[in-house]
Amino acid sequence: MIKLFATAFRPVIIQQRCFQRQFQYNFAKISKKDQERMDKKQEKQNLGLSKTIDFTIYQTKFDQYAQKFQEALKKLQVGKLTPEMLDRVSIQAYGEKLPLSSLAQASQKSQGVLILNVFDESTIMDVMKALENSDLNLQVKKQDKQIVCQLAQGNTKESRIIAVNNLKKLMEDAKQNLRQIRHECIDDLKPYKKVTSEDTMRQAEKQIQDLFEKQTQSLDSLYKSKEKELLNN
Repeated sequence: MIKLFATAFRPVIIQQRCFQRQFQYNFAKISKKDQERMDKKQEKQNLGLSKTIDFTIYQTKFDQYAQKFQEALKKLQVGKLTPEMLDRVSIQAYGEKLPLSSLAQASQKSQGVLILNVFDESTIMDVMKALENSDLNLQVKKQDKQIVCQLAQGNTKESRIIAVNNLKKLMEDAKQNLRQIRHECIDDLKPYKKVTSEDTMRQAEKQIQDLFEKQTQSLDSLYKSKEKELLNN
């Protein structure tokens, strides 16, 4: 009799056990999702990230460099030699190529004349040779422990061509710097990958690319205007 009773209720018991297991599984599943959500929220707080990406930070980076570029353009004039124009000169010294700024400090004496204070007197001839062989068309002479350099031409066709060449080099450096800023901005977005969707990341990278292209176009416009000014000076 007992055996028959147990047999009769076996389907009910099995059903109850299945329900219990399913309930335990769903509870564990929900708990796991909640835990992941909590972990993600905590990770976001630890990273110090807001719900939205603040693009004003990246806009500021591009704008600050554009301001430096405009200031450099103002200093670029026909028949004028500035310390910034020597940044492109590399000197072979100590067995390697070094920027002039690491070997000497240039100061403005007059519109077309610079005085270079060389840090190590043994490199004076190396510095002079590099200046003479540069495309700046300079006249260079040694004066005690200093070097005096000036533009060989005044306001002539040759000097305007030199000024435009300097402008082109300035623009090349500007575009390279803008690309570097774009790269740094995209790198800054990497922490967001842990707390936002792929679509949001793609949109963010596109917005940075848009900032880059807009700033490049702005610099191109400034370049063309300055080129016209130099050639018609």
